[in-house]
Amino acid sequence: MMTPRPERVSRHDVLSSAREIVDAQGLEQLTMRRLGTALGADPMTAYRHFAGKAEIAAALADEFWVGLSLPAAAESSDWRAYALALMRAIRSELAAHPGLIPIVSTHPITSPAALTVADEAIGALLDLGAPVDPSLGDLVNVLVMVTVASAMGEFAAPAGTEPTEADAAHEHPDGDRGHDDAETELLAALPHLGRVIAAGWSPSPERQFEAGVAAILHGWRFAPPPAP
Repeated sequence: MMTPRPERVSRHDVLSSAREIVDAQGLEQLTMRRLGTALGADPMTAYRHFAGKAEIAAALADEFWVGLSLPAAAESSDWRAYALALMRAIRSELAAHPGLIPIVSTHPITSPAALTVADEAIGALLDLGAPVDPSLGDLVNVLVMVTVASAMGEFAAPAGTEPTEADAAHEHPDGDRGHDDAETELLAALPHLGRVIAAGWSPSPERQFEAGVAAILHGWRFAPPPAP
């Protein structure tokens, strides 16, 4: 009786294991050998589907955009409200997968599947009244850059952080509160920042994200419509 041939490791299997490693330990800890161990296979197994780590990272970025759940257009009053909801959705998804943030931030949307998601988002903006203007594409790209940068600063582990240190930071969310208080106290002691803090300001990544996106959306200049 012949022994059944074991199932081959699929491309999906490789990406799922790679995402788990990146989520838990960060991109720096993703190696082809560690990936083979996670798959319970030979270290060379992943090379059947990807040329190397860089190609896996690009596929993870693509997978992020393909899997993004777009907001329902019907729930937005106009195109600006939809754009804000879209950026909130992107930021929320990045917060759930902080290890992917450096990958998403350095890989442009290029695959047909990911571009289809981008096209659907642009279609919702147009349906809600956004102008058919060449700079609409620039506006969306700028919003995404600001959103990813905001997520990078708030959710990604600082460069050089060891995996155990990053885990400890995630396990003790209340520890950040004391850090924020100490930072505010330090800033308040400075002559110029102290004046701003005395006027009511305090650091808030979420508030700054919301204010930044709103300023871009409402201050963006489109070309004037052609004269009739």
